[in-house]
Amino acid sequence: MSCLKNLSSRAVHRIYVEEDAFGYDITRKVLKKYSDCDIVKINNYKDVFNRTRQSFSLQKKFPQLILAVKKDTFIYEGSPMCQNFGHQSYYYATFMVNCIFDCQYCFLQGMYNSSNIVCFVNVEDFAKEFSRMECGSMIALSYETDLIAHHNIVPYLEYIYEYIKATENVAFEIRTKSANTLILSKYMPLDNLILAYTLTPQKIIDSYERFTPNLDARIKAVNHALDLGFKVRICFDPIFADEDYEEFFQHVFEKIDGKRINDIGYGFFRMPKEQYLKAFKISDSIVYAKDCVEEDGVVTFPEKMITEATKIHMDIIEYFVDKEKIYIL
Repeated sequence: MSCLKNLSSRAVHRIYVEEDAFGYDITRKVLKKYSDCDIVKINNYKDVFNRTRQSFSLQKKFPQLILAVKKDTFIYEGSPMCQNFGHQSYYYATFMVNCIFDCQYCFLQGMYNSSNIVCFVNVEDFAKEFSRMECGSMIALSYETDLIAHHNIVPYLEYIYEYIKATENVAFEIRTKSANTLILSKYMPLDNLILAYTLTPQKIIDSYERFTPNLDARIKAVNHALDLGFKVRICFDPIFADEDYEEFFQHVFEKIDGKRINDIGYGFFRMPKEQYLKAFKISDSIVYAKDCVEEDGVVTFPEKMITEATKIHMDIIEYFVDKEKIYIL
């Protein structure tokens, strides 16, 4: 097979592989599938990923793949800027770093020097940490990437599904903007697995979410997951307080039965100040010219704008979804 082709036909021409990563099944599968790629052996992924004077925006057009072995810290404590959806503790795991999509408002824009994609191949070590988590906690598995969008490149769900199934006392969330519906047909729904679909107005998709599927394709994916019996979370996040969402919410719930949804995540655009300033320097997106303010180290919309918009939005959403299922951040 020729070298990686993703959703937007951007090709990966080179795969960097750590010496220690060659012995893992994920590595063998990826290299076999994409045998025409240039393979570059490296000692440590950070030698490539953390190099200075890289162009984040240029690499986004032609992202390369790095296969690595994660040596430590498999589970991180979740940020207070993320919803915990009622769980007593919230964590995230980083099987992958960076994303094939290019959402201009994403915190990844200001987090790393590189937009190349790092894939950690030692999933068994992550799974050991799953089994040690306290009962009632939640682990987000797509925190710094989109696992479903990358499934045709690195099929992580094939490797972690049984571990999720075995860890019944912990909830797992896989968040996505992907419209890939074929992947789910291979798996049975699990009580502790939640598929979280981020839905945004088509105007926002066109303006800020490069290479992502359109709104109706995502809605179709939501309904497919529901029909298969999966627990589905809808994420209206981030919300931009200066945009019109009324018609969008009406459209979504004309297509999706709100009574079938497990819950809703709702939150406004927000980003740590340090990442915001870095993203502002590298991005040409007008999202960074919006009327945001900084408070306690976080850049977001003024409280008055958030309050007014939330009232308007909740009047619509609560008509379709029980208030108890809506988590507002």
